[in-house]
Amino acid sequence: MSTPAGSSSIDARTRWLVLLIASIGFLFDTYELLMTPLVGVPAIAELLGLPPNNPIVTDWTGRMLWISALCGGVFGLMGGWLIDQFGRKRIMALSIFLYAFSPFAAAFSTSLPMFVFFRSLTFVGVCVEFVAAITWLAELFADPKQREFALGFTQAFASLGGILVTAVNGWIVVHANELPALPIPDFFNAHASWRYTLMTGILPAIPIALLLPFVPESRVWMERRASSSLTRPSIGGLFSPELRRTTLVTAGLSACAYAAAFGALQLTPLRVIPGVPELSEQRSALKPLQEEAKAVNASILEIEPSMREAYESVPGLKELAAKRARNRIAFRAAKKAGDSAKVEQINAEFKALGEELEKLTSAAPEAKKSLIEREKLLKQFGDNREKQEEPDKQIKARANTAQLWQEMGGLLGRIILAVLVVMAVARRTLLRIFLIPGLVAVPLTYFSLYHSGGSALNWGIAASGLLVVAQFSYFGEFLPKVFPMHLRGTGGSFATNVGGRMLGTSAAFLTTNILAPNMPGASTFDKVAIAAGIVGTSVFLLGFILSFFLPEPPREASGPSH
Repeated sequence: MSTPAGSSSIDARTRWLVLLIASIGFLFDTYELLMTPLVGVPAIAELLGLPPNNPIVTDWTGRMLWISALCGGVFGLMGGWLIDQFGRKRIMALSIFLYAFSPFAAAFSTSLPMFVFFRSLTFVGVCVEFVAAITWLAELFADPKQREFALGFTQAFASLGGILVTAVNGWIVVHANELPALPIPDFFNAHASWRYTLMTGILPAIPIALLLPFVPESRVWMERRASSSLTRPSIGGLFSPELRRTTLVTAGLSACAYAAAFGALQLTPLRVIPGVPELSEQRSALKPLQEEAKAVNASILEIEPSMREAYESVPGLKELAAKRARNRIAFRAAKKAGDSAKVEQINAEFKALGEELEKLTSAAPEAKKSLIEREKLLKQFGDNREKQEEPDKQIKARANTAQLWQEMGGLLGRIILAVLVVMAVARRTLLRIFLIPGLVAVPLTYFSLYHSGGSALNWGIAASGLLVVAQFSYFGEFLPKVFPMHLRGTGGSFATNVGGRMLGTSAAFLTTNILAPNMPGASTFDKVAIAAGIVGTSVFLLGFILSFFLPEPPREASGPSH
């Protein structure tokens, strides 16, 4: 199953180009996926015309994650078959272009289905690219040491993707109004920060397009294909007697790793951190305001049917309502900045819009009444948000700190994994190096350190991130070795996409919707922390048990035994 020594050698210049392309690919894998928690809520809120914390927005955020994960699993598996059928480099390039152009297209979404469609395409591209890249790298480097270095250290760049997208989005949020207006319909915000963040997703397409012509396809795959000795790939082949155990165990282990990430780690900044002791004052300040916002949201939902009817019965009312909404937002910003001249100008514009409303609804007074009532509710909601701003900012700052510690832990985990791989540690032992400490670090973090908060919790989050994220790099290095050449893409895709991204990511629903509501705790955050600890610890234990059934890769003639 391994690549014969000397069958695929490349010169030093090409090796560095290959490493550069792979690093860019892995970095933007994470960059593209972690856009979702940054842009999802504001995008869905704007497209539906609802406040960000409206229950419908929250529901659709969860649905979008589920839909995109399902698409990634199904089409990612098909992509694995395409990798084996049509080549590693070709499918890798197509997948990178797919996940680069789909977020750019999503930036111009004018409806929720359009946004969900393009975000799902991004997820599909990422799912296919990861497997294509690790298969390509594994076959380009004939020397085991070079191959393990390439697979280990290029994957470390994936952890930089989360840090980069957070920094880019932070800059865009501050400077969005200074950027060129986007060519979208009038009733949308042409300077919405989420649209600009999505547009940056096109960045990897530029260097990849320039560099790909100078790197080769997998020579060993091409030679086998040309000699007609390459068996036709099939999903059924993964369940042949000689591969069934490998397929099921690697899929199960991948599911455990993704379940730890999505059922615990990824929930921590937003669903756990707000409950730490040092934020008790902020929680107390927010509680009555959140109750008020909940009541306003309920009133907004009650009036939505009459608003839809008004939009349908009065042509142009929806566009005019959008202009009035933008005017109110500009008024708040100018008032907050103390710009009296701007406030006066905006007031004059609003007066003109009021006159336009009178003319437009002269024959439809009920439509005008519904719009005015909705605008009053939105003003209440805006006033409420302004009161929430300061404590909310402090909670988000604490969540961002936790996210940074998590990402730095993940980066360190990938680096440690890469070093241990080069040291030729046996693969079962290597996996257990990260699984066994996780049986201590995860419950300690969520059951104990959560209640103390502060720097101790940061270290716990970093340790958990290290132990979870290192496993992703582990499978990137391991999977190409345990499947035969004609099934490397298909087998790797089944383990990563079906096991990990379809089954494993569902742990987020398990934690928040099934376990957390039934847990003891003074707050929702306490309940989610307990549920995250249970899920995280359980999948680490399950992973440890499955590691005893993990097959060791075959011995390579030109390198050490693995």
